[in-house]
Amino acid sequence: MRKLIYGMNLALDGYVSAPDGDLNRSDPSDELFEWWLERERPIGLFLYGRKLWEIMSSHWPTGDQQPDAARHEHPR
Repeated sequence: MRKLIYGMNLALDGYVSAPDGDLNRSDPSDELFEWWLERERPIGLFLYGRKLWEIMSSHWPTGDQQPDAARHEHPR
């Protein structure tokens, strides 16, 4: 049996975006990126919502074909 951990980003208005609907955010610092990476590394399954899936789905099929990319480089 595995442990289920639930995590979610949420704003007080229930929606995480800029007022104009823009979902782009600033790049995290190297320290923050490493902190999140260490916590996500042991996770065996991620479940995403539709919006994040639409943003990330074009990257995932080829993400493993970029072994020389810096670890902090990710699609926007």
